[in-house]
Amino acid sequence: MRKIEDLDSLVGGATISGTLINSFTGIIKVLMDAGRSVGSAIRRISENKVCPLE
Repeated sequence: MRKIEDLDSLVGGATISGTLINSFTGIIKVLMDAGRSVGSAIRRISENKVCPLE
């Protein structure tokens, strides 16, 4: 078995972590849902299929 003498010279890890990727995908999902909702609202208004407020 080899001994490690200089632990200061060890470099590890990734520049992009799993947490960072998950947060980006969460942001993308929220933006897509918001776009879907806005698009649906625009379509319903243009087709005059809006529920009355009263």
